[in-house]
Amino acid sequence: MDLEGQRNSSNPSAMLASLLSRRAKLNDELRNIEKQVYEMETSYLQDPSQCGNVLKGFEGFLSTSKSTTLLRSMRLVEMMEDLNLV
Repeated sequence: MDLEGQRNSSNPSAMLASLLSRRAKLNDELRNIEKQVYEMETSYLQDPSQCGNVLKGFEGFLSTSKSTTLLRSMRLVEMMEDLNLV
């Protein structure tokens, strides 16, 4: 526990308030992450410029030019950066 938690350990109501506040912050963060994932999944499934996806298949994936593949890789990196995965 952090220093604040140690100070509040003698006061249960203050400790509870602190924990509830932290829980609310974590719930907000989770809600934002879920929203980002939903938006990225929607974009992935609706993007017509892709050579394929899970629903359409990947017939044109191997026949694309290197520039298209590079752009797709860059877009994937950008999406991962948005989620702070890189």
